[in-house]
Amino acid sequence: MKLLQGWTLAGSLVFYAFFGYQNAVVFAISILWNINAINVMRVNKVKTAKFENDSENSKCANADNSVDKDTKKTADSGKLWLFAGIFVNVALLLFFKFSGTFFPVAISFYTFNQISYLVDYYRGDIDEFRPLEYLTYIMFFPKLLQGPLMGYGDFVKELKKSVKTKFDYETILRALLLISLGMFKKVILADTIGKAVDYGFENLAMLGSLEAILTAVFYSFQLYFDFSGYCDVATGICMMMGFDLTLNFDSPYKAVNIIDFWKRWHITLTKFFTKYVYIPLGGNRKGEVRTYVNFMIIFLLSGLWHGSGWTFIVWGAMHGILYVITRLVQKKTGQKTTANVEKQEATANQGNPVIKGIKIILTFIYVTAAWVFFRAETLSDAILLFTRMFTGGKKPIAISMAASFQLDELWYIIKVTPIMKLSFAWDICLWMFLIGSAVVIFFCKNAITYAKECKISLKTTLLTIVLLAWTIVSFAGVSTFLYMNF
Repeated sequence: MKLLQGWTLAGSLVFYAFFGYQNAVVFAISILWNINAINVMRVNKVKTAKFENDSENSKCANADNSVDKDTKKTADSGKLWLFAGIFVNVALLLFFKFSGTFFPVAISFYTFNQISYLVDYYRGDIDEFRPLEYLTYIMFFPKLLQGPLMGYGDFVKELKKSVKTKFDYETILRALLLISLGMFKKVILADTIGKAVDYGFENLAMLGSLEAILTAVFYSFQLYFDFSGYCDVATGICMMMGFDLTLNFDSPYKAVNIIDFWKRWHITLTKFFTKYVYIPLGGNRKGEVRTYVNFMIIFLLSGLWHGSGWTFIVWGAMHGILYVITRLVQKKTGQKTTANVEKQEATANQGNPVIKGIKIILTFIYVTAAWVFFRAETLSDAILLFTRMFTGGKKPIAISMAASFQLDELWYIIKVTPIMKLSFAWDICLWMFLIGSAVVIFFCKNAITYAKECKISLKTTLLTIVLLAWTIVSFAGVSTFLYMNF
């Protein structure tokens, strides 16, 4: 076990070192501070346990002493260090988000992981502080950059399981298939679509109505493939290690409403805010109005976590408002308990396909509209894009936008065929990407599910080889993952 932790930790250190010394320094400071806070709480726990034991003995002897006061004082000190630990973590994160200096890679994710450890340790959910396990948990490279925000208990359980896992060729093939699918999503789909998105947001005032709509839809697709691609690659790497990474992305654009969306998108972030913010705020225990206020607080915090501008506040507010409205509607229609809500959502996912399709489309449109604020530099830019959707007129798609999709391996085939003589030839790659992406997003099985359940055959092996080869030869123009900036 310790040998595995040592190798994993060493690999994670090498991995993070590639991002530069500035990032490493901030990461080291954060880790050292948290270890210090944990050690102080650990000492206080030992003292508290000793004082409580002495208190019981003194009561048996009917002695009058100050043991109870010492117990309370020590417990208060532990709580103080918990608050201090959380405060410094949050302060460090906010400083780099708002200072405009530089934004350390993965700081949002390792900060939240360390906060969750501090709280769980204080609550007694973690029985003992083990430095090597702690460092492995915080620095585990597959989840370091973009999550998932895996709980310490679940992480250690998987780490122990991976030690006992025997080498299995089929599992390796499934992992490689999943990695190839994830890389394809990122390198071929997300980065290609991203070029068109960049053109759209850099030329907002000149966009026609169709171009403005495509810019918003393409960004929604880009973010989807970028984030899910990372999740696929990370999960595939962990599969090779015999480690099941917590599911963090479950076909979110198939959601039938905004509540369903947040059960599918960045699942572990939702669980983090629920456990460490929503429930401590009172959850649904302090009345209906307070419950909805707590929901809004969560979504506004989620907006701030993603970025420091007003655009992120608006994005969070849009999700929060619709979330509250949806909850109110569910309550009015009789969905009063969590069990009923989940049962009726399951029925909605299996019911009338036309009604289900309409719900999915409406949810996607709303989420896409919110993503416009997420991507725009300013509120004015976001409003301008919406304005161009209705006032841009019937303008042909700009060559610069269409050219974003003309990958050499596709464009060469089109140029040597009669298709090139058609009037829409310059746009054909764009429509191929749009339609193909929509099919993958709305009709295909989740990549992780597919890789785990499919029959390993010559077809899946060839698919893996083709996708890996295609993405590897395209690495020259690859960009960083979008969620590394949050």
